[in-house]
Amino acid sequence: MKKFPRKFQYPLMASMVLPTMLLGMTAIMSYRMLPVEGDFMATWGAVIGQIIPYALLLFVVVAPTVRLFVTQFLLEPEEH
Repeated sequence: MKKFPRKFQYPLMASMVLPTMLLGMTAIMSYRMLPVEGDFMATWGAVIGQIIPYALLLFVVVAPTVRLFVTQFLLEPEEH
């Protein structure tokens, strides 16, 4: 199996963790909100439709902001 270069470590991790968390958290929310004798898949689909767009928008705004903060204020500058 061909492996990716090390520089892709964080994007690969995010591409695996983000969908798992988004789908898992919406499933937990759906299960907790589920009425007695309710349809889990319909409830889960509705919650996914409500949450995912806002979660992705939040990710698009927060990820670059956090990266900028970390590189500017928390990490030592790179030596060339």
